[in-house]
Amino acid sequence: MALLLKRVNIILALIIISLSLGLIKFKNQLPQQNQESFNVDAIVVLTGGRGERIIEGYNQINNSKEKKLFISGVDNTFNSEVVLINMLNFDQEKVECCIEVGYLSKNTYENALETRYWALEKKINSILLITSTLHMPRAEFLFNQLSGLKVTPFAINNNQSVIPFEKMLEEYIKLVISKMVFVKKYEI
Repeated sequence: MALLLKRVNIILALIIISLSLGLIKFKNQLPQQNQESFNVDAIVVLTGGRGERIIEGYNQINNSKEKKLFISGVDNTFNSEVVLINMLNFDQEKVECCIEVGYLSKNTYENALETRYWALEKKINSILLITSTLHMPRAEFLFNQLSGLKVTPFAINNNQSVIPFEKMLEEYIKLVISKMVFVKKYEI
């Protein structure tokens, strides 16, 4: 029994060490800087934060070939015209022609699927994906697995000099779970 307990402790220690090293790697690989130029068909913003993602998406519309912005994961109480035009001071013509809102997704997995269906309908093949720095690794992974689109990441820095450990740990665990759930596609 003592030998079994010793082996279990060694296995637990190895798991903790592996997760700790993975967390350090995750932190060190968070996006630090975005590309200045990119060649995409449309912009996709994942909701969250204080609106800075949507504002950045709006600012990037003209850098996309199709001049389209899709905001995924919007709460169904969100009145897009009121918020975008009256509160964020977006140009009404640009909102009407170029911005669409998705109300179906409640999480990152569903964001990727909702975006996939929107992109198929609009004949979009490549996107600039905008979300937070901490959320980007998981979002990019899921979009690469599920959307069928060429994804260019664009992470919004929350101007936090210190990332709360709990938030970083939560995102890392969600990324690990996502990678465990999905078998990475291998090209032959």
